[in-house]
Amino acid sequence: MTDTTRKPESEPEGAWAQSLKLSFRFLFAAVFALGLLWAFSNCRIVAPDSRAIVLRFGNVAREQSAGLLAAMPQPFERVVILPSADRQLEYKIRAYANFFSSGFQSASISRNPRENSAVLLTGDMSVVHLDATLFYRITDATAYVLSREHVEPALERLFAASAITVCSRRDLDTILVARPELETPTGAARAGRERLRSDLMNEVNRRLADLERQGASLGISVGRVDLLPSIPAEAKYAFDSVLVAIQRAETEAADARTQAEQMAQRANQQRDRILTDAEARAEEVVTEAKTRTAAIAALALATQGLTGEALTNQVYADRIGPLLGKAAEVLTTDGKGGSHLIVPGSSQK
Repeated sequence: MTDTTRKPESEPEGAWAQSLKLSFRFLFAAVFALGLLWAFSNCRIVAPDSRAIVLRFGNVAREQSAGLLAAMPQPFERVVILPSADRQLEYKIRAYANFFSSGFQSASISRNPRENSAVLLTGDMSVVHLDATLFYRITDATAYVLSREHVEPALERLFAASAITVCSRRDLDTILVARPELETPTGAARAGRERLRSDLMNEVNRRLADLERQGASLGISVGRVDLLPSIPAEAKYAFDSVLVAIQRAETEAADARTQAEQMAQRANQQRDRILTDAEARAEEVVTEAKTRTAAIAALALATQGLTGEALTNQVYADRIGPLLGKAAEVLTTDGKGGSHLIVPGSSQK
């Protein structure tokens, strides 16, 4: 007997079966695309001013400079982009910057010592506040990546310790211009103020080097420190009062010097006038004396003209009258005879 029942070679597919097949094909394609994206997710281009650190399971695997970077996808490898070695990063010290809420000039020293933690004590027992900004470079990228979360808190502590050390070795005038009247001709205070930033930078770098020697390197180096030193409101008012008093005293001294110079000039002018008048009167007196004694001088020098007894008698006759007229009483005697003749003189003196 022959079997008359046969299965069809291919049964026609239904709509649901075709939909499921298309869905699985689309899902496979999407998963394949996502796999490709995940496989090349850590392939990137590093900018010229940056560098990349590749971490493999949390450990630093390698460092790469600018260019194309190919790395395994996460979680196998993780890429950290850092600035290049010649780029400076800016960090503002928050502990000192946030000390005054409404500006330093309106703040004052609190009676609670805990609230004065941002005020530093100087070598001459004064107080000063430093508003600082640090600029640093990443010198060791590996150490920086491992301690990245601790860099900013460490900078806060390192700067605070360095500022305490540096300020304790200086007086107030080598930190800011507080008492300009104490400036010396050599400019030692001005030179100290110019060295303050470099001293702070060197002290912070010294402490960073100590951490590196202890195996706790932060991988950074400070290249510049910007400072804005200030003093509390009470001290600032006192220093301003002293400065105003000094300026007022200097103004009064300058006015006194001006008045003294004017008086000296007037005195010199009066002296010159008196000397000129005295010289003129002296010259007139001398001229008059020379005129009155010209005849006698001519007689003494034996000037040509009348000579001898005649000239003597003429001079005597010209001068004896006025002289005898000034006498209260004149007595004349004959020097050759024995008799005396008394003649009353003029009553004029």
